[in-house]
Order: sequence, then C-alpha cells, then structure tokens
Amino acid sequence: MGRVWIFQANPALYDIDAAILQLSTIAWRVPQYTSDIHWGDVVLLWRSGTDAGIVGIGRVAAEPGERDMEPDERGFACGAEAAVGSVMRVLLQVAEVPFMPKGVVRDIAVMRDHAIVTAPMGTVFPVGDEQWHELERLLPAPPAAPEERPAAVLPPVFAWPQRLKAVLPMPGGYDGYLDSLRVTCELVEWRAVGRTCGRGTRRWWGARTRALEARFGLIFLRRVGFVIDEAGVYRASEWAQRWLKTQDRDIAIALLHGRTRFVGEMLEAVREPRTVEEVLHVANDRYGAGWTTSAQVNNRRGWLQSARMLSVDDAGRLTLTDAGRSFIDCVPLFRPEAEAGDGQATVPAGQPEAVTPELAEPRRVLPEADRQDRVVRELAESATARGDPDRFERAVRDAFDFLGFNAQWLGGAGHTDVLLTAAMGRGVSYRVAVDAKTSASGSVGDQQIDWVTLLEHKSKHDADYLVVVAPSPRGERLFSRAAQHGVAVISVERLSALCRQHAAAPVGFDAYRHLFATGGELDVQPVAERAEEWLRLVDLAMAIVRAVRRRSQQFGPLTARDLYLILADDPEESSRPVDRGCPVVTRRLPGLAVGVRRSPPSRSGRRLGRGRRGGGRSRPASGPQRTR
Repeated sequence: MGRVWIFQANPALYDIDAAILQLSTIAWRVPQYTSDIHWGDVVLLWRSGTDAGIVGIGRVAAEPGERDMEPDERGFACGAEAAVGSVMRVLLQVAEVPFMPKGVVRDIAVMRDHAIVTAPMGTVFPVGDEQWHELERLLPAPPAAPEERPAAVLPPVFAWPQRLKAVLPMPGGYDGYLDSLRVTCELVEWRAVGRTCGRGTRRWWGARTRALEARFGLIFLRRVGFVIDEAGVYRASEWAQRWLKTQDRDIAIALLHGRTRFVGEMLEAVREPRTVEEVLHVANDRYGAGWTTSAQVNNRRGWLQSARMLSVDDAGRLTLTDAGRSFIDCVPLFRPEAEAGDGQATVPAGQPEAVTPELAEPRRVLPEADRQDRVVRELAESATARGDPDRFERAVRDAFDFLGFNAQWLGGAGHTDVLLTAAMGRGVSYRVAVDAKTSASGSVGDQQIDWVTLLEHKSKHDADYLVVVAPSPRGERLFSRAAQHGVAVISVERLSALCRQHAAAPVGFDAYRHLFATGGELDVQPVAERAEEWLRLVDLAMAIVRAVRRRSQQFGPLTARDLYLILADDPEESSRPVDRGCPVVTRRLPGLAVGVRRSPPSRSGRRLGRGRRGGGRSRPASGPQRTR
C-alpha cells in the first residue's frame, strides 16, 4: 500500500457531507505535498470547523494533475471555492464513514500531536504508519484501488502558480548536472540517506559542502519529485527510478519542467539563439520572473545542457538542439497570453476575507538608477568607438566605481588602464589591474592582448589580480592563455550585467575577489547566486510580514510553524523556497515584528524555528481552517 493522507475541507466553502453521499469521485485540490501523492494512496476526509472530524475515506484514483472541478461537484461548492478553475487536483474515489469527531482522534495517543489536531491550517496532512495503524482499526476499509494503474509516459505538469520559481544547481558543471543527479538518486536509494545528510551524500555536492547545503539540495530534489521523504529517510521516487532504469532524459527534464517555472519555456525561448542576458529578458518580460540576476537562467541551463537539449554556439549563445526541440513538442508549455485572456481568476483555497488592508508591496528603490543606466550605456557605446580608447577606459573605471571599488584611471605608457582597490576592513584589501580593450568590430581576440605587459603592470602596481575587459572576447586561444597567466577576462556585457545586478542586490568585495582569482573567462554565476540568495530572503521576509499583517489580528500571535503552513498553503507564496529560508527569517522576527512568537518545543517530528525552553504555551487548536 502507498501512503495515507488527511484532506481537510471547510464546510463553509464546500458541502463535503452531501458530496460524499451523492458522489463516487471528487477532484480534490492539493496545494501541498503534490509531488508526494500518488495513485493508490489512502485519504481520510476531514471536515473542519466547530464540529471537526473524519467524515469519509477515499483512494487516489489518478496522479495529481492540472484539472477543473468535476461537473457533478459544482453544486457542492460555494463562495470562493466555486470560482476556482483549473488547478492541481487529485481524483479520489470516496465513501462515507461513521463520523469520528476530533476529540476521538485526539484521544488516540499517536494522534495527540498531529497537525490536524494541534494546528489545522492547510489542506493536506500526511499520516504516519503507526498513526494509520491505530486509525485503521476504527474505520471501514477504504475503496479498493483501481485494477489498472493509468499509464503515463512523462510526469504530469503542475499549474503555473504551483510550480517553484527557483531551481537549484547540481555539482559537475553545466554538462554534469544529470550525472550528479543520477549518483545522488542512487545514493539515497541504496544508503537510505536521512534528513541530516551524512558525509557520503555531501561529497557528491562538492568536497567542501556543508551538511546544511546538501540538505537544501535534497529538499529541492524532493520538491521537484526526484526523491521522497519516508519517515525522515529519503528514497528515490518512482519517476526517478524509472529514469535511472531507462536513462531517458525526457523523464528527468519533464519532472523538472512540470514542477518549476520556465524550463520547457526556456527551451522554446532559444529556438532562435540567444545570449543568457537575452533569455533573462524573455523570462522577465514575458513570464514575469522578476529576476535581477542571471543565476536562475544559468541554473536551468545546467539542467538542460546536461540533458543535451540545448548547446552553446561559437558566439556564446544558447541554442536549441534536436533533443530539446523534440521535448518541447511533447510537453505542455505555459502561455502567458492565454492565461491572461481567459478572464478566470484563481482563488486560494479557503482564503479568509482580509481583516486589515493588504500590506502594500514595498517599492524597491534602486541605488542611483539613473547612474546605472548611464554607466551601462557608456560601456556599450565606448567599447566599439573608433579612435578613442580613453573613453572606454573611463567607462570601465566608472563601472567598477559603481560596484563600490576605489577605481583610478591611470592609462598612458607603462601603466595599467584602471587600478582597483577593494578596502575590506582594517589591514585587509586587494588590488586589481584592469586592461580595457576596445574593438570597432565588436570583438577582441588573443592577438590584441599583450600578456607580457599585463604581467609587468601587475608587478608595477603591486596588484593581486589581473582583469581584461573587452567587447565580446572570443577564441579558445585567448581564454586558455588567460588561464595560463592568471588573467580574468570579462566581457562588456557581463560587466554591464554585474552593474545591473548591483543596483538590485549589492554583494561584497569578497564575492568579486573569488571571480578575479580564477584566470580565463570570468564566470559571474557565483556572484549572481549570492545576490539571488539575498533577494530570495528579502522576498521571503516580505511574504512573512504580509502573512503576519493579514492573520495575526484575526488569530493572535503566530509561531514559525504557523507561518510555514500559511506560506506553504498559498499557491503563490509556496513557490518560494520556504523550506530553505523560513527558519532563517523567522528566527529573527520575534524581536522585529508584532504578532510572531517562538514555536513551543515539539514532542514529535521537526519544527521550524525551535523555541527556547519556556518559550510559551502552544496556540489553541482552533485556528484558520484551510479548505480543499
């Protein structure tokens, strides 16, 4: 048998009692645990409210997928629920059971601390084996599983609002993501890796990977369906096992595409070759990604390039391969224009009426936005200007000055073009000698670089690092010689991207130092990832404050666990990396915001934001009831 779940319904929005009596199947909304619910699982149907308890039992008859409510069901839905259209649902075979009140469930020892009793916020609640063993003795048998399981060639695609926004990278470089995924899935399958992640798991995520980082990686793989969590132990999912057995790359990428945004859509965007920066514009302009760095584009590039679905041409542009073209021809893609044109609004399940005005989205003020535009524009124009190299050198100086460096324009014979000084604190600093190369043709090759002179400039100015800035540097010989001499080569396009990124999410000199320390083509991905991590935490903090503002006046102070459940149950907020950021942010909130308090120590299972001893009593069991 598969897993057991409790699905909760709010009788004010859906007449669950009448529906069970008159219907044999119900298409139930599943905003949480969507990747973990499968055909054949047993479901206990719970009615919320003052007369809460188990009113029915069911069996999952089809894998979760984006679908509308069954026609026969519409008469049982009311209010906001009746307006909900096509979202992620699971088809249940249902049957009535003698009513089991909440008090009876609470009196079962192993159910006393279950979330449906202590914090009934949400729609989907997992039930452990021991808990089901006790409940099963008090309930009729669930409906029998269908004789034949529906065959599925590829994993189903989730509704766009329910897909994750962030994709995490895998070790191994752009060509090695799937190899690392294979090793990770085999490792968790054979060694029964726990949530804390032992050394055997961490080593596949990099020699210096901490346990916490490896755990975040496994949490991501669980959320996209490659691994499952069985009582605190990770296992390869059924789809992952099928991929391991067949080595069909379409299965792995379809799993990622179906659960995260802009994967197959990114492949479609590169039917015509595009640079990473151009793909970033497509993601933001057409799909509303809101990314200020290229990190998420590059993360997706790694998954797709390792699957041989996209490649990089000689001009450094991403381009669709035959395998990628075949893939997007057989999976559904999100069409923003179609979504905007159907006029149908999706209402979160059981969303209570706001008791206070919605907290306005704070306007992010970009530091010196007009200056950023001037710097980027001047870099692009001066890089290919004829007969005026000084103009480009000054533009490069201004760009690094915008990034926070003490940038001096030296120029002239015997000097580097620009000298950077990064003062990191008392007695701690580093210097960078920068050589600026213009080209009227719009591209710079190895023959235009005087490597010996660059090394002389490094010695003369007592610089720690050497950097060459040029428009579209190209050629294997250029980058190999740069790596040989320890010179970092950065294109005008990437320097401009760093300026735009800095305006939205500044990073420290230490992040740039790591870029300069490696010779060859400058890889800005580590800086982009650091900036994006900061932005994710800011976004998550804003979401938490919105939740506190919206809910605390109605239900009183909220614990970190309450906030986690609220965010996880919101289709928009649940696309954020809540697993990763919520403990970090909520740990700091009690002293910063009214309405948040420490979570009491948990006697069973994990809790987000563990409270100190004596941190206060638990919230009353009554709370906001979420619906199906």
